[in-house]
Amino acid sequence: MNKLSMNKNNKEYETKVIDFDTSVIIAKLRSLGAEETPEFLARRYVFTYHDEFPEFIRLRDENGTITLAYKKKDITSTEMGRTVEIQTIVTDFDKTAEILRTIPSFDKVIYVETKHHIFRLNDVEYSIDTWPIIKPILEIEAENEAKVIEGLALLGLEDKSEGDKDMLYITGPYGFDINDFSHFGFDKQEKFPISPTT
Repeated sequence: MNKLSMNKNNKEYETKVIDFDTSVIIAKLRSLGAEETPEFLARRYVFTYHDEFPEFIRLRDENGTITLAYKKKDITSTEMGRTVEIQTIVTDFDKTAEILRTIPSFDKVIYVETKHHIFRLNDVEYSIDTWPIIKPILEIEAENEAKVIEGLALLGLEDKSEGDKDMLYITGPYGFDINDFSHFGFDKQEKFPISPTT
């Protein structure tokens, strides 16, 4: 969520919707008077160091707002509120990435590009996220689960919620694991080299 303050327990409350009509959702949000941020390119680096119970550092540039975050996800559950996120502002995307790259404990560094078209209404953020080579995803996020559910209901998407599903499971049906890519951008997609078997 493009906000700089989390709830007090640093929990992230969001759900994903993958079965939706982009034009219908945009028209509905506009008709409701939602505050709209036109689509923009976002870029991020994900620094991973723990695969079994995913913990990672994310450096993200969203329309000029650059943030550094620690995230810990429970990929065994899609229940909202099970992702920990601690976030702060930084000022230089490239220099911060350079600093993080010097830390030897990270096992992977992944560069990802997405495009975000954001709407805000009643303290709920709706982000239509366009990714390379997969269909758009709608993320609905708020300060608590009840508000997220209200946001789903407002758009008639209660039965479309995927919960706080990890992107690993979103890209799986397309036949690939996003974590296998070192560069996942609109211009190119490059996988990490395959390590030789011993």
